[in-house]
Parts: sequence; structure tokens; C-alpha cells
Amino acid sequence: MTIEQRIPIHHPRTASRLFSGEAVVITPAENTVRMFNPVGSRIWELMDGQHSVGQIIATLIDEFDVAPERAQQTTLDFFAMLEEKELVAWIGQ
Repeated sequence: MTIEQRIPIHHPRTASRLFSGEAVVITPAENTVRMFNPVGSRIWELMDGQHSVGQIIATLIDEFDVAPERAQQTTLDFFAMLEEKELVAWIGQ
């Protein structure tokens, strides 16, 4: 399975809210608060267990009028950061 076929969800140890379109993500165990820019916030919002990474990329292309290559790289980089910070979990894994 490629990364674009994987379905992300918020890691269960996080709590989050959207304020004015920006995601605020809290990891209570670490007492850490992160705020995402509009693109990161939209990705976070789409991590609902219903959208694959590929579908998220397609949504960003449509909503942000960005080149497919740039949307793909930005999204993959964002997911790499989320994995590094243990903020993402994957359906079926």
C-alpha cells in the first residue's frame, strides 16, 4: 500500500479544535500545543478516517488552486512531520 492509499486519523493521544480555520492540536501527555497554518489545518480537518492521503491531496489541489506536484510534496512532508511527532494514526494498522 502506498502512502497515498493510506487513511489517516488523529492520533488518539491528541485533542484538537479549529479556531477561525486554524487547527490547534494538544498532546496532553507532553503538555504541547501546536498551531497549523491554513493548509496544515485543512489536512488535519480531512484526517477523519474517511479520506485517503491521495484524496486529501486532490482536495488541496482543488481548494488552494495549487500545482499537483506541490500539493503532493507539501502533504507528504506534513504527514512525515505528523508521524515524527506521533500525531497521526492510520486506519487498518
